[in-house]
Amino acid sequence: MSHISTAKTQIKQPDPNLLRRAVEVVAGQQLGEVTGYYLDWNRQKQQTPLALFVPNLKRGMAVVVDPTTGELQFVGDFYGVQPIVAEIQGLIIQTYTSLAVMQALAAQGYVVEAQEGTDGQMVLTGVTYA
Repeated sequence: MSHISTAKTQIKQPDPNLLRRAVEVVAGQQLGEVTGYYLDWNRQKQQTPLALFVPNLKRGMAVVVDPTTGELQFVGDFYGVQPIVAEIQGLIIQTYTSLAVMQALAAQGYVVEAQEGTDGQMVLTGVTYA
């Protein structure tokens, strides 16, 4: 039965700019679109600051930060599409984490490069010059 679900993550207080960038990267990889809404079980638009639609996720998914806990969460009607939802959530978390590591390394003076690995993962290289 369709209903709105919330999937919680271990990420707390994510950087909003990095989070948006991670969602944009995943949208690009999946031929999707970043929007300001997702669709509920009745196909009504639910406004949200950041959401993602991909071809196999027709109702979309909100990417939100809980204002009380600071926890990154994914919200939407995931009925019948749980495997694709889990895949997209994993890609967003992986991409966000990679971007955060790149930012931290760059702040410490490393020259950081990101390349796509053989199975779609992101491979980071950090070099510092003496």
